[in-house]
This record gives sequence, structure tokens and C-alpha cells, in this order.
Amino acid sequence: MRLAYGQIRSVDKEILTNARQMGIDRVQFNLPCDLPADGLWKYEDMARFKDACDRYGVIVEAMENMPISFYDKAMLGLEGRDRQIENVCESIRSLGRAGIPVLGYHFSPSFVWRTDNHAPVGRYGATVQAFDLGLQEQGVDDMADFGQRRDVAVPDAELLWENFEYFMKRVIPVAEEYHVTMALHPDDPPVKSLSGIARMFINLDSYKRAEAMIDSPNWGLLFCIGTFSQMEGGARNIFDAIEYFGPRKKLVYAHMRDVQGTVPRFRECFLGEGNFDPFEVVYKLMHSGFDGFLVSDHVPGIEGDREWGHKVRYADTAYIKGLMEAIEKMEAMKQA
Repeated sequence: MRLAYGQIRSVDKEILTNARQMGIDRVQFNLPCDLPADGLWKYEDMARFKDACDRYGVIVEAMENMPISFYDKAMLGLEGRDRQIENVCESIRSLGRAGIPVLGYHFSPSFVWRTDNHAPVGRYGATVQAFDLGLQEQGVDDMADFGQRRDVAVPDAELLWENFEYFMKRVIPVAEEYHVTMALHPDDPPVKSLSGIARMFINLDSYKRAEAMIDSPNWGLLFCIGTFSQMEGGARNIFDAIEYFGPRKKLVYAHMRDVQGTVPRFRECFLGEGNFDPFEVVYKLMHSGFDGFLVSDHVPGIEGDREWGHKVRYADTAYIKGLMEAIEKMEAMKQA
């Protein structure tokens, strides 16, 4: 199990230098703004992006979230989906040729939804993301525009499952050929429907269904611990997923994010304040056969921080690193 600096939005000198100064040489990017994205990721652009990272001596573990415009028609089953799917295949080839081994993705046309993106309800006035299904049903939407589709109704989840299978059957052979693993993020929030569009990946059973459908060593979970704890049943979902998918080597990498509450109403919080015990989660991961990496995910906003959340991400990363080292030393002491 490894620790990476994650959710980075650009090849930022300060962030990458800080990662190395903290003893971390692995990074994960999320929708990087300095990577051209005109319908697909071209190899030449990806290679330049990777070369820029190489100059800081960091290993790019994963690229997360293609722009929704790359494959919204594929998700929704609209005219033009075959062209989009071919562009996704070309983007996967670009990742593989550039030496980036993981693509984190979702299959949620309406994307992430929050009814308050900066709720001042965290510790001592820290701002956090919050969701309330009752408010959402009244039309409250406080998410930034990531190209999410709110203009098409697809109320039948089975239609989305058909689209998912059509999409995956075409992209997985390319991922296998170019040695890229596709890591699927759950629907956040994990509710049955939002804005007239059904949601698919809202519980453990949906991932079991996807695994049986795809049956590839190049597919697995982007294990968003926060989202799993938001599901009905709370933290139990985290440990059930680890127990089932860990030994099967299907947990590709994990987001560490804590949450208070479950659907239909929850809010994010600092690690250790919410639904699960971070020590227990890291311990279970380390003993499950998980050989992927962990990253800090969404973080609360605190006084004097920058948009990316530098201060809290530094603290989260140090927290997670301390847990990993403590567990490793505990195990070594048992063997002594």
C-alpha cells in the first residue's frame, strides 16, 4: 500500500515540490487544467504533461475524471456515442503510451451534487460540502459547472446499465492492450435518481454486478471511502467492500474522506470526525491484500487556505502517513 498526493489540478511547482519535501514521490491528478482536452487526450499533450511531472521526480499514479464532454453521449446512449467511445479509447492509448497506469472515471451523467458547497458548519467555522435530498428535490444545486448533464431524463437505471455495458465492452480491450487499469468511482451522492437521471453505483451489489459484466484484470474500484460511508448502512459499506474486493485485487486506489451522516442527508468533515475510524480503515486495507494507493480527497475549507486546500491536504497526508507507519511498526513488533 502506498501514499500519494492527490486531486491535483495542474503541474503546480509548489504542490509537487511540497510533496517531495514531505517524502512523497507519487501523485494523482484530477481534471488537470493544463492538459488540453478537445474531445480527447492526445498522446503528444499527455507526454508533455508527464515530462513536466518527471522533472519533479514524481510518479504519476493515476489520472482521474475525463471531462464529461468526452463521453456524456456514451453514458446517456445518445447519437454520437460511438465517436465519443473511440475518442475515449484514444485517450486511454495516450495514457498507456505516456506511462500513466490508471484512469479513474465515473459513469454518472449528472456527476457529483451538493446542495451547499461551502457550508460553514465544520469545526470552528470551517466550510464543508453538504447534501440534503429534500433541498435537491426543490432544485438546490451548489456545484460548479463541470459539464454535468441536467437536461436529459433517463429514469430507468437498466437503460444506463445497457449503456455502461456497451461502453465498457469497447474500451476495456484497449485498456488491456495499453496496460491501463480503469477504476470506477461510485455515484456521489449515492441516491437512486437525481434531476431525472437514474444513478447506478450506489451500493456494493452494483459493483458486484459490474465486475461480473466486465471480467477483466484491468478494471476495479476507485474506492471512495467517503462515498461508501454515505450509502445506506454507513461505515459498514466500507468494511464490506474491503472484505469482498480487497482479496480479489479490485480496489485500485482509495480516496480518504470523512463524512457525517448518510443519504438522504450528510455533510463532509475532517478525518476522524465522521462515520468511520480512519485507523480501522487503514488497518483493514493493509490486511486485505490492497496494493494500491491512498490519497486525501475533498477537504474542509479553513481560514487562510487556498482553493485547493493546501493546509488541510498537508495535514491529511501527514495523518494518513502516520497511520500507515504506526500499523507497520505494530506488525513488526508482533513479529519481534
